[in-house]
Amino acid sequence: MDAIDRIILGELVRDGRLSFRDLAERVRLSPTATAERVRRLTEAGVISGFHAEINLAALGRPLRAYIDVRLRPGQDHAELERDLLELPAVLAGAHVTGRWDYTLTVACRDVAELDELVMALPRSYGVVETNTRLQLRELRGSGVDALCALVKPK
Repeated sequence: MDAIDRIILGELVRDGRLSFRDLAERVRLSPTATAERVRRLTEAGVISGFHAEINLAALGRPLRAYIDVRLRPGQDHAELERDLLELPAVLAGAHVTGRWDYTLTVACRDVAELDELVMALPRSYGVVETNTRLQLRELRGSGVDALCALVKPK
């Protein structure tokens, strides 16, 4: 990976819908050479996919929250993971270290739906304790750009 590949990755993180022509202008290569670099990055597993960014508020789920979950000792993690990820409000979950077992990222219609979800966790999923935090606003950094800068050219 060289400096041009890092620029390509940064541009695609900012706008994954860039045409090869527009991306080529930004990296000062031909569209064919740019497309070949994107293909190689994809084949190497550096680019694992292209995704749409969804406006959850426009879909009726404006309330974002993080729910930390601690399980009852002996609880089956695989079963819990499968069941939680099937809930409509759950966007993602992470198995974490420390006091909590999981952190769930959720998008709810309103506080009532969030409350219902939090109350259902101990009742139906073997959860013994939760900690819920509301997302006030989302910050987007240049972490991927910084990560790409760490990659040394061959």
